[in-house]
Amino acid sequence: MSERLFQHKKQQEHCPRCDAVLQLKQGKKGLFLGCSAYPACDYIKPLSFQSESKIIKVLEETCPECRHPLVLKQGYFGMFIGCSHYPECHFVVHDEPEEQAEETIPCPDCQQGGLVARRGRQGKVFYGCDRFPHCKFTLAAKPYLVACPACGSSVCTLKKETDTQRTFQCANKRCRHIFNSEITS
Repeated sequence: MSERLFQHKKQQEHCPRCDAVLQLKQGKKGLFLGCSAYPACDYIKPLSFQSESKIIKVLEETCPECRHPLVLKQGYFGMFIGCSHYPECHFVVHDEPEEQAEETIPCPDCQQGGLVARRGRQGKVFYGCDRFPHCKFTLAAKPYLVACPACGSSVCTLKKETDTQRTFQCANKRCRHIFNSEITS
């Protein structure tokens, strides 16, 4: 056998912007090649050549913006419906807003916004002020408009529920009082 088959030469790619050597780096979405002159040069080259989302099914409906077919895709945050002509067209079908409760629970922190359900990076639901980023108030559990007997805060979260009573916890971070409330039929 030939010796050349077993000889290995290190292959180096160079940055197209500054001609420095590209280095293999790890990011939150996987491996990529980054410029060794970083932070002076911020060039990056993704190693995965797959698109950000996989097409699951082509749908019969057409995009209202560009008239190309809509597709069901599996993306970073789950399934969604978007235009097949991406990246030229950025149309995405958003979830229909769920029927809003009769009353919006006011934000106990800023007193100006309301608490709305949101999804985090892993898909977990949390509740935050609709004035974000001006108000950063969040709750991990669903808020209820129940007054805390200890501090008077108007927002509490449900800790436990039985047939006869509910256990609430105050949403005020300085209080966190836990109390029971009888269920009236």
